[in-house]
Amino acid sequence: MSSRCERRSRPTRWWVAFGGAALAGTLLVACGGGSNTVAYSFAVLGCNRVNGSDVTPQNPSTANLAQLERSFAEIAALQPTPSLVFFTGDLVYGLTPDLDVLRGELEAWVQVYRASPLGQNPAIRLVALPGNHESLQSQPDHQPEVSNPGAEQVWLDVMAPFIAGDNGPPAGGPDHLQTDQSRLTYSFNFRDSHFVVLNTDPCGAPASVPVNWLTNDLVAARQNGSIAQLFVLGHKPAFTPPDATPDDSLDSQPDLRNVFWDALNNYDTAAYLTAHAHVYNRSRPETPTQPGIARTWQVVAGNGGSAVDPMWAQSGVTPYYGYAVVSITTDGLALLTGYGRDFDQSNYLAPSPPQQYPTTVRDSADITFP
Repeated sequence: MSSRCERRSRPTRWWVAFGGAALAGTLLVACGGGSNTVAYSFAVLGCNRVNGSDVTPQNPSTANLAQLERSFAEIAALQPTPSLVFFTGDLVYGLTPDLDVLRGELEAWVQVYRASPLGQNPAIRLVALPGNHESLQSQPDHQPEVSNPGAEQVWLDVMAPFIAGDNGPPAGGPDHLQTDQSRLTYSFNFRDSHFVVLNTDPCGAPASVPVNWLTNDLVAARQNGSIAQLFVLGHKPAFTPPDATPDDSLDSQPDLRNVFWDALNNYDTAAYLTAHAHVYNRSRPETPTQPGIARTWQVVAGNGGSAVDPMWAQSGVTPYYGYAVVSITTDGLALLTGYGRDFDQSNYLAPSPPQQYPTTVRDSADITFP
């Protein structure tokens, strides 16, 4: 653990009402009696699609519009303006072998985004990741979802403007991939951070990641002397949060999950930012292969607007919708802020007026890799 003064510092956060919406204030970090400002930041949110029973022709995007439009507006109004916004899957309901339906949902979602203050701000880059609802198809009698042939191509066609790299693994290779993943799993650098985007439901291998490609990518990033922080993003968590219903996340394949998590720990990854579970949860898990070693944070920001997990409410916490922001400071810190708003618990699709449900800081942490 570093002894630098910034490692002992904690961020100052606040929220303000502006233009009828609750927005985040600028972050400052005290260090040695001075102040440390934000060099750049990025936002993360995921899981906004509606339930299947709430899919209607009146809302072709199948998104929870009340929450999506509000989050888009608030993120666009953040000061300082985030450079990147990652949407970590389950944008639409999907889960259908009818690829025309999937395409129409995604195209309608893009229209909602482009009409929003976020979509109209050229200074903010949206990076979207597919989730299981964009990649898989449902099965009868609650059987596990299976791969949806052709869904990856639909994603690549419609979401091309929101794909930020093409250096991912091709078909075959040591990860035995059935399809080319080069623009579904990839990495890129932004200033002094390295970002890895993972498709956690590649065709033919739901709930998995290409650990061989990932390890090589992390090694190369760590050999780049200009990279200070590593962040990995994917739809499915490595570890299902304790306040979420067990599901087919990466821990459904524990051996692969362990290799994945050990790679993040061993190559100094600050955080794995994810969704899928409809909760907000921050933890520092250990793997059975490396007991006692807990370095990388897992941040599950799956509270973007989908119906929240009932277990979250039963945990004693009042569920909330929102997003997370990671700010990289001029002193090299990675500071996480979780923003959230209450909502009508009787109807998750109800309007969300800011005056009634203000967005406030719900979590904050220094997630700089030790």
